[in-house]
Amino acid sequence: MRGHRKFAGRIAFLPLVVALATAGCAGDDVGGAPDPELSTDRGENVDATHGTSDDLLGCGQLFDVPADGVLTVAAQLPRTASAADRMVTGAVEVTSQRPVRGVVGQRAEMFLVRDGRVVGVPLPQDLLGVQWDLAAGQVEQLPGDVTLMSCEPGAGSVPPGDYEVYARVTIVPDDGPAMPSFGGPWSLRVS
Repeated sequence: MRGHRKFAGRIAFLPLVVALATAGCAGDDVGGAPDPELSTDRGENVDATHGTSDDLLGCGQLFDVPADGVLTVAAQLPRTASAADRMVTGAVEVTSQRPVRGVVGQRAEMFLVRDGRVVGVPLPQDLLGVQWDLAAGQVEQLPGDVTLMSCEPGAGSVPPGDYEVYARVTIVPDDGPAMPSFGGPWSLRVS
């Protein structure tokens, strides 16, 4: 009986944990405008050091790569794919520009852009992360998948044509806000 009371006590705290987690996920930037300090200069290896940058990846939104920062992101991807494949897998290499310790996702978030607009958003990821303790110049690798499915409701596969692929790797440091870093563009021809 004693073990059952212990379990019941844990269940009583569950609503509190859910409420705190929900409040923490809302963040300070809900519904806010994009960070005015982000640059709209296009570059190959870039970073946004403020906020979550989710607003940069809305379906159909114009995408300009944010300014340079803490991580350099490079990728190895096929240059061609069939829309029937529905997904392309690549390898992403991340190099730290300075020492940083934090948690990253298990995979890089990759997405498609055509004519400057987001047409394929990053695939959902689980909430498990990997702890990194990077020295300046240290390199880590992550797998990454880019979907060939349009982000428009009911659109199916992206139409044949030329696309740009970008990758985002977000590190959440032990001592500060999340730092999403972007790499790209890498050309992809879909047939």
